[in-house]
Amino acid sequence: MLQSLIYMAIGLLGIGFVIFLHEFGHFIASKAMGIDVEVLSYGFGPRLLSFYSHDTEFRLSLIPFGGYCRMKGSMDLMKALRDNSSSFDRTEHGSYFGTTPVRKLVIYLAGPLMNLVLAVLILTLSAMIPVERISDPAVVTPISLYPSLFPDSPKQPGIEKGDRIISSGNTVFSDWQSVEEFLSARQGEEVPMKVQRDGALIETNLIPLDIDGRKSFGISVLIEPVIGRSLSEDFIPGDRIIEADGKRIENQLDLYSVESSSFPVIIERDGEHLSRMIEERNLPFAWESGIRVSRNPGSPLLYGIQRSFDIGVSAMKALGALLSFHLSDALSVLTGPMKAAENIGGITVLAFSESAGSGIRSLFQLLAAVSVSIAAGNLLPIPTFDGGQVLICLSEVIMGKELTPRSYIVLQIIGMILAVLIMLLMYSLDIKAYLF
Repeated sequence: MLQSLIYMAIGLLGIGFVIFLHEFGHFIASKAMGIDVEVLSYGFGPRLLSFYSHDTEFRLSLIPFGGYCRMKGSMDLMKALRDNSSSFDRTEHGSYFGTTPVRKLVIYLAGPLMNLVLAVLILTLSAMIPVERISDPAVVTPISLYPSLFPDSPKQPGIEKGDRIISSGNTVFSDWQSVEEFLSARQGEEVPMKVQRDGALIETNLIPLDIDGRKSFGISVLIEPVIGRSLSEDFIPGDRIIEADGKRIENQLDLYSVESSSFPVIIERDGEHLSRMIEERNLPFAWESGIRVSRNPGSPLLYGIQRSFDIGVSAMKALGALLSFHLSDALSVLTGPMKAAENIGGITVLAFSESAGSGIRSLFQLLAAVSVSIAAGNLLPIPTFDGGQVLICLSEVIMGKELTPRSYIVLQIIGMILAVLIMLLMYSLDIKAYLF
């Protein structure tokens, strides 16, 4: 429980920083458009520290998870409502209600734009960070040979068990991980491959297969059953598992295929054979793997732009499913705020335990996903969100007149109700994750 809370706090701090930068985008645009900002706060709740500069109070608040930007205009709004006016009387210099719809449009677009710029920037930086990655030989097998692990999987005709994947076209693979990355970008395509089989080079094609309703190439890496890291004194690095439940073990899939929940294993250590037990299928070790240092190939900036675009497309698809009431599709990819924060904190801490480069890179990748998701969410056509305000500004430009103060308030109330309903839906995902 304590560990989860720590992870959650780390994640919330990261998310809060991204939200604050969203508000900072509104602040910059407001100043550029001649609108005074009364308060720019990092965090919510009671004020801890503050200072004034250029008619703005810069505030550090007690709850450091997010922030807000409060523009001048409350006096104009209250006076117009009190007088039951059909328009806003400009009594405040630098008031939000005293500017043009086009300037308002710029202010509301600045928040999501700041999130997108942030995502591209930190993804570009992440692509420049060299990180250590697990590296396993690209020796593979069709998963159809392991029906207990992969039931009803059709055979990949282009691959035989023990093939080593060498290249595809001009791309030469250094390890299985590079093969995985290459194939993940080509789902549904037929991919030419050159493999080494029994000492000979063979040209073949990987054919996309229909497995459990999705396209896959139906192959898996074969890893030598040698222990790398262990949480148990019964197993130490360098031990080779040669037998499990009376069955000869040649790779990790052979061990995973053992049907018993608890079973004996024979390990080879310094030429001796020793007997050990696996309880409730709990393997207290990781397999031995090589390590390689890598960077993202190609231009870091192009990677940042492309990756941000891909995240944005995924976020918009999820939001589209939500708005079209395809709730099962939306909920299958959406995560509650608290669970998302815990995942961000946990993954970041785990990555930092490997190396500083891996930790920073993982944190940047996760915050970029959060930043793009916040941009996409804020563009929803709901009055209190940036997207709803953009629609209001566009309607004012097209109609040639501004909303009345009463219409403005009514739309804000409707927007707040919808925003509360969305937040309840999102937090219900947390309740489901933690209690069910």
